[in-house]
Amino acid sequence: MEEKKLNQLNEYLKSMDLPFQFPLVEALIRNSLAARSGDAEDITARLYKLSDSVPPGEEASLLFEQLIFDLFKEQKTAFDRNDDELISPMRERLMTLLDRWTLLTDFLHDDKQAEIRGREEIVREMDELLNFSQGLLNRVNHPADEDGESLGELDFLTQQSEEVLIRIMEKIDEILNPPQAHEHPDGKESILTLKVSLPDLSRPVWRRIKVSGQITLAQFHLVLQKTMGWWDLYGHQFEQAGRFWGKDDDEKKEIEDEGGCLVQTLLEEEDDLLHYYYDLPEGWHHKIYVESVSETAATAPETRGFILECLDGAGACPPEDCGGPEGFRMLLASLKDDASSDLKADFAWVGDFNPDVFSVIEVNKELKTLL
Repeated sequence: MEEKKLNQLNEYLKSMDLPFQFPLVEALIRNSLAARSGDAEDITARLYKLSDSVPPGEEASLLFEQLIFDLFKEQKTAFDRNDDELISPMRERLMTLLDRWTLLTDFLHDDKQAEIRGREEIVREMDELLNFSQGLLNRVNHPADEDGESLGELDFLTQQSEEVLIRIMEKIDEILNPPQAHEHPDGKESILTLKVSLPDLSRPVWRRIKVSGQITLAQFHLVLQKTMGWWDLYGHQFEQAGRFWGKDDDEKKEIEDEGGCLVQTLLEEEDDLLHYYYDLPEGWHHKIYVESVSETAATAPETRGFILECLDGAGACPPEDCGGPEGFRMLLASLKDDASSDLKADFAWVGDFNPDVFSVIEVNKELKTLL
């Protein structure tokens, strides 16, 4: 369908207070064609039901329904069942994602949730996710334009979108059900076993560490840099339940001083979760998950916080300045034997980087420099 008509269709969807655009309509049509059931009228009726509103005026309604009819006819002519069978599972995943997006958006826009900390930022993330997911859906709706390599990319990006939605849902849950900090009994110190991972990568990169809960977030930042293998060249933030901690240089006071917050006040019990972001423009997101908590007799104040050990892990830390998770994915692709010469040239600067290399011994050597 020509761009002018697609833009008209988008305007009608907007007038019906639907956040979606034409890729969703195309996906509904392709589902109907794949199932050999339904026609343009059924698609139109479903859109009216989704909008929970009456058609946008008699004349507008006729034009809207004609656009749906034309799009249905065009999709039916181009529909290839064999091509669709290969890509339909991905379409279903994206449709499910958009269904969940709708439910979560309705929840966030409920007046009862007006006081959720950081709601505006969450809504912004949701809008970005919607736009990105619809772009993927538009590609999925035209499988003839894709090849084996690009289908693999689509699958990866779909998975990334699903993980972004899960992360947003986890963030909202943390805000609504924040961990409850409490004082330790006299004479006791907490020892935390934590799993630190980079969840946005296509391959596992994680570390398991044992650390005292009595260190500050500022000290913990240094621990994480050594543990993961970063060089501490760029900015960072901690986040939990919509609260942020970083260096004490935020004039607006939107970010709390990491030097005044102990790790044990945020990571107190098993399953507690803390987020750590490094190199904010590139977006290296770390999940810090409490696997276990133990207690030990208190030591002298000057020796507290010096329990520090890496227990296990997997995967090499991504190189600094490689372009964030997406850049790292391209870097990994450049290491394959069948990578194009241009792609290999783009990442020649990484030298003999091996994504599988990890050594507990080497990490603990680095951690000892902090003691």
